[in-house]
Amino acid sequence: MSVGAIIMMIIGCAGLWGGCAVSVAIAIKSSKKNT
Repeated sequence: MSVGAIIMMIIGCAGLWGGCAVSVAIAIKSSKKNT
């Protein structure tokens, strides 16, 4: 494993979890507005 590959893995995981967190936050906000 090269340093570049490890960095790309970290960035990919951060982007994946970041996208999940954003989608969950949007769902919570929209559900609060609807109720």
